[in-house]
Amino acid sequence: MSDETYRADRRGANEHATQQSDDAAGLSTNPVGDFRETQKAFTRYVRDPEANPPPPGSKPERMAWYAKLFFNNIDGTLGNAFPALRASLDADAWQALTRPFFRDHPAHSPILRDLPGEFAEFLQERPELSDWQRELAAYELARFELMAEDAAPAPADLEPAGDLLAGQPVISSLARLMVTAYPVDRIAAALETSQAPEIPPAGMHHLLLHRDEHGAPFALALTPGSAQLFLALAEGEDQTGHALVAQLAEAFSRPVDELLGFAGEQLEQWRAQGLLLGARPPD
Repeated sequence: MSDETYRADRRGANEHATQQSDDAAGLSTNPVGDFRETQKAFTRYVRDPEANPPPPGSKPERMAWYAKLFFNNIDGTLGNAFPALRASLDADAWQALTRPFFRDHPAHSPILRDLPGEFAEFLQERPELSDWQRELAAYELARFELMAEDAAPAPADLEPAGDLLAGQPVISSLARLMVTAYPVDRIAAALETSQAPEIPPAGMHHLLLHRDEHGAPFALALTPGSAQLFLALAEGEDQTGHALVAQLAEAFSRPVDELLGFAGEQLEQWRAQGLLLGARPPD
């Protein structure tokens, strides 16, 4: 559901509450207070129709429609943001998460696209989820956010075809390095194609996230060596590629020349995949 539809639903709720207040205006000495009470009753009912009565004077069937509409919009939005997590649960188990979130969670933003982030935080405290499912939710949130994020402007002195070892490699602002205990990229791919995922024992996995030219997010599984190289690039963005490789060689007691070949190939591959924008001239 779009933000516009979400705001339209909110307007519908306010218009309903306003109508209820207007109907009682001739009997009330405090119309503002009546409006607020009606609005609160509307919200309580929509969030939890099983535990709260509809606002006085409202039509039960219309209020039931509102309650269903609001919940289905939120439930659908979260299902679209977390398709693999949704696929790992049956319908009742999924709504055992979305229903209390909708009912109890105090939203911190009126923007619908911010809800997945709040839902991911909510899931970290749910004891019925496995550790791999909580990590899967964090991974899916990262992918969801990548689709909407704007890339930062490239440096003015960027050379897209510049030498990545002699120059200073420039990382795309959209690149994200994740360290996980489970191969959540493979788990998500299996679940999204209706296959049973293989859940190995907890370990250490390095994932590099980005999006392609069409805006679709993708993840690369990195070796520990590639992950160390990318981390060095992220932390030493004002250094040349050669200098960063030399630091890694010293840290791991390896000859520089031994690592230069590996690093040069890896940097070029990342440039082809859009993870590196090119290089800036050395200072």
